[in-house]
Amino acid sequence: MTTTAIVDGVVVTLEYTVLLPDGVVLDSTGGCGPISVMHGSGQLFPALEDRIVGMQAGETRTLRIPPEEGYGAWHADLVRTIPRDALPPDLDLKVGEDYRLKAEGKDLRFRVVEFSDTDVRADFNAPYAGKDLTATVTIVGVRPPTAAEERRGRVG
Repeated sequence: MTTTAIVDGVVVTLEYTVLLPDGVVLDSTGGCGPISVMHGSGQLFPALEDRIVGMQAGETRTLRIPPEEGYGAWHADLVRTIPRDALPPDLDLKVGEDYRLKAEGKDLRFRVVEFSDTDVRADFNAPYAGKDLTATVTIVGVRPPTAAEERRGRVG
């Protein structure tokens, strides 16, 4: 089987950089070099995997990923005021900082919006919720999987 375009089941070697709207790098293969994945195996972020179908070796694309396909929409109802005394007293709060606490066996993640001696305004949205992502992807190679990769359903 000779494959030049990306379809499910082929091994894709690629490089990518994913940016937030302000240009901050969210993820990149820049530090590790190209990675190889079996397309359709779930080894890539789903929105990225969907958008590279049909690409060929040597091709580069800049792809827009809307919030709904990235970290989700931002929801105003997930910004809540909580009593300061509901948090550990030694917690050093800073506006804009992210915190992770265990409460009743669950992980709570939030970003401090503002706080006083009595209340904390906390944003429980995912850190990048509501933000478009821009991915620049270069396809280095596309090949059929080896027999072992095909049996495992993934590379590596």
